Amino acid sequence: MAVYRAKEGEMVDEICHMYYGKTRGVVERVLAANKGLASLGPRLPAGTLVELPDFDEGGAEPPKVKMPWS
Repeated sequence: MAVYRAKEGEMVDEICHMYYGKTRGVVERVLAANKGLASLGPRLPAGTLVELPDFDEGGAEPPKVKMPWS
């Protein structure tokens, strides 16, 4: 598992796209792995640590999480 330190105003989907090369099915898993991250809102404060877990590419459904913008 990697850990990323967010820059001011970065969004989780941007970080996922940069690290994993995609966002579909990944953003939800990253938010589920980082309890409380969604409560920070869509734009992250500088220095926020985001855990980027290794995912099995199998067909497991991503967990249902409340997105920060919904």
